Amino acid sequence: MELAQLAARLCAALDATTNSRVAQHGLTRADYDVLAALRGAGGELRLKPTELAARCRLSSGGTSNVLRRMSESGYVVREADLADGRSAWAQLTEEGLLITSRIQDGVAAVQERRLALLPPGAVDALSALLAQAAEVLEAPE
Repeated sequence: MELAQLAARLCAALDATTNSRVAQHGLTRADYDVLAALRGAGGELRLKPTELAARCRLSSGGTSNVLRRMSESGYVVREADLADGRSAWAQLTEEGLLITSRIQDGVAAVQERRLALLPPGAVDALSALLAQAAEVLEAPE
């Protein structure tokens, strides 16, 4: 199906931009996904490792490895959950917030520059059509 192929190409192009920016900062895509999930957590910028694993589609072992690396880099701190002694929180540090913002800003700038080559209104029109297509395709039959 042509729509699926075009959507896959679009995703691949967007991912390539993100992966390039992530690599420039010495991070893996999994590292970045965890940092971005923590940034998107709102409030205290923290989540439980099980929630991070689900949001980032990582195994528990993969999540543990990423959190260890990010903790060693100073981007994440792990704190015991005082309400539940069996678990801990992963919290984004100020340095982690800064690098995540730099990557996201860099990705946005590249994408905006490239998409500016489209005719006026095309990005908004494509976004609206893709949202409609996703809604229709995600609906139960």
